[in-house]
Amino acid sequence: MTLQQVAAQAQVSPMTVSNFVNGKHHFMGAETKTRVAEAVAALNYRPDSAARGLRTARQRSIGMIVVDQSPQYLSDGFSTQVVSGLSNAVNAAGYTLQLEGLRPDQLAQSTLIHHVRTDGLCMMLSGSGSARKAFTDAVGRLNQPALLFLEKPKRGLADCCAVLQDDRRGGHLITRHLLERGARRFWLLKQSHTQWQAIREREKGVAQALAESGRTTGLHAVDCGSGRFEETQVALRQALTKTSPTDAIIAMNDQMGIAALKFLKSRGARIPQDIKITGFNAFDFWQYSDPLLTTIRSPGYDIGTTAGHEMIHRLKAGQFQKRSITLDVELIQGGTT
Repeated sequence: MTLQQVAAQAQVSPMTVSNFVNGKHHFMGAETKTRVAEAVAALNYRPDSAARGLRTARQRSIGMIVVDQSPQYLSDGFSTQVVSGLSNAVNAAGYTLQLEGLRPDQLAQSTLIHHVRTDGLCMMLSGSGSARKAFTDAVGRLNQPALLFLEKPKRGLADCCAVLQDDRRGGHLITRHLLERGARRFWLLKQSHTQWQAIREREKGVAQALAESGRTTGLHAVDCGSGRFEETQVALRQALTKTSPTDAIIAMNDQMGIAALKFLKSRGARIPQDIKITGFNAFDFWQYSDPLLTTIRSPGYDIGTTAGHEMIHRLKAGQFQKRSITLDVELIQGGTT
């Protein structure tokens, strides 16, 4: 596929396509940029210079794509931990890390996929199953090693390693802990604007623990938007007026758990006597809650370093050591249960 064919498809000049593939986006408007990006994706165009570079020498660079509905994707504690661990691991081996944040509908705008200037690509995906599949299919066509975070390997990625944590076990541990302490009516706080496979796994763990206890009811999901402090508290305020009372809150991350803790304490609730509250992740800021939040410790940074070491091994040895690696989680009991 030639640059001229892409230009014809996008109805622009070859010079405009050349500017796009060389990252000179300031020379074009947003509509033109989108049109060229869609033509590049549809025709699976690869710049000749990048192809020559891939044939003759390594780029000494790893790509990392975080697919998140929020433009502030690094404000998420999990993403920050994983990216930090990955970056430090590949930097120590003499590689740079190129980072890109995209919404689930922005595959056509991925410079890491369409410019092919990396030796391997890592992905942390959110969105619907079809949106995630579109990303993995696009990466699979690059003939580059791929590393997938927080979900199992995909059929379209033959040269792939997945690094994840046991989120289902985490959901099971936290729910069983609450059941043992007498909780019977559960609210589950989760983000509603972004779909993460890891959160689905945690929910499955919660449901499994409830089923094992003989309880198939008593769980109410509370959608908290982006999961930020104010949105979580607004969602709780609405839930209190529309839903049966709860004696336990299972938050899918510590931010929402702490937001719930502060909100309920401000309304005079005794924690944990009236309502028990749990979080998930146990990253550093969790320790600032009062009382200390009961949570699940996630090995976020270790997930990143493990992935980095696996990618470097693949580039040196020609294959990944394992198809999938799952790190364990740990229950941390605080004063909220």
